[in-house]
Amino acid sequence: MSFFKSIQDSIPTVDQLRDSFTKVEKQIGESIQPFAAKTQSLITEQVKQVQQLAAQASQSDIDVSELPKDYLQLEINCDQLLKLYTDLIQTTNQTYGQVSYDYPPGNTTYNKIKDAHVGEAIGAKFNQLKNVSSPQELERILLGQSDSSAEEAKTDSIKIQPTSEAIPRTLFGHLSAILAKQSEELQKQSDSNPLSLVLMQISSTYHEIAVARLVQDDKITKELNHKLVDILNTQFIKVNELRKKVYLTRSQFDQLRNKYEEKDPENEQLIAKEDELVGATELAVAEMKSILKPSRNIDLLKVLVSAQKEYFDAGSKRLASLLNSLGTVISEEDEE
Repeated sequence: MSFFKSIQDSIPTVDQLRDSFTKVEKQIGESIQPFAAKTQSLITEQVKQVQQLAAQASQSDIDVSELPKDYLQLEINCDQLLKLYTDLIQTTNQTYGQVSYDYPPGNTTYNKIKDAHVGEAIGAKFNQLKNVSSPQELERILLGQSDSSAEEAKTDSIKIQPTSEAIPRTLFGHLSAILAKQSEELQKQSDSNPLSLVLMQISSTYHEIAVARLVQDDKITKELNHKLVDILNTQFIKVNELRKKVYLTRSQFDQLRNKYEEKDPENEQLIAKEDELVGATELAVAEMKSILKPSRNIDLLKVLVSAQKEYFDAGSKRLASLLNSLGTVISEEDEE
């Protein structure tokens, strides 16, 4: 049984698991910066203003100057990229920005016990199900409905204990806590119980996977979402202002052109405004090309894929190692 003893010595206690979870969850919470609603509102308003300026020009009686096709295509591409960025930010924030996104489903029945201590709540619920005497009672227990007469008759009613907030609500964190609790219960009966040690070993592996998932989340929120938000706050807002400038200047140029083109084609105001339009268009083109640079956008997407790969690789390696260890345990037990 020396193998079991070495496992037991190397595996952290439940308190240590909780402390580890607490530290990582705190770091995640401090690093997450949700997509700024103010930024989204500002950009949306800018795009509407650009569209309104373009529509106003087409609805006027004045002949509208055509913008270069390449410029118009850049605008379309920028709007598509903006949609991608905002969708990514919202989706990843709603997922990786929420610690409990892979926590067991919050259906009505589960919600009634999810804030209870895992070991005690599940054990009590199991005992209730073992002792049901009618279909109605079974339905009442499964649906979490109260039955005053039944509760008065029973002296072993469920006692719900608050779950420690130190354990983050993740799937593997949840499984780790369940197994660690059951391991401790078995150890109270026998220090050398093989199942107890195996449960704690699995719990430890699940704990490591849970932490690896939090690390993935932290990387995505810090290295991807923060960069996307920064790009929206700086470059996209700048691009939209430049686009507004293009349409506003074009409108002013068309008005001057309508006034002077036939009578005074060399009018200084007309020539100056045409130069201003060319300059505004060139500035907008340069900034839009910068945002649309493929290499930068691919690098941003690689951050997401890389973080996910590291998490899945870590989980795969730990589970493979766990399976090998469990195989060794079975072999030693067979020899005995």
